[in-house]
Amino acid sequence: MPKFALLNIEAVEGNQTFEKLLVDGIAPFDTFENNLEAKDRRSLEKIYFYMNEVANNRTLPNTKFKDVTPKREKVKEYEFKDGDLRVYGISKFSGKIIILGGYKNQQKKDYRAFRSLKKQYLNQELTKTNNNEKSRTPKK
Repeated sequence: MPKFALLNIEAVEGNQTFEKLLVDGIAPFDTFENNLEAKDRRSLEKIYFYMNEVANNRTLPNTKFKDVTPKREKVKEYEFKDGDLRVYGISKFSGKIIILGGYKNQQKKDYRAFRSLKKQYLNQELTKTNNNEKSRTPKK
């Protein structure tokens, strides 16, 4: 099972915190960003702008930032987009966790990968919470 952690995204500042998910020490979002073609850098800069807007509680049109949470899902899912670029994240207390980025033409594959990582991360967090509660329970 992969080991998950969170790292603050320093380029995003505001009332909400933005963190990126690390999987075994590597952020899928960083891998995406590092492999971007030069022509897509401008779109990524715009997406960072949108993240800062959201971090400061400003609303954006659905064409830039939207809720993509499936029905009956408890943790909100979000998509930032500009041109062909997509960045996927989830809500957390007082902010967002950015999980990965992708391209419109790979969206179905990216959604599967995004939701798989989300599920694994949330299961790890649930396991940590349950273990912490067990360790605090007094033994008889």
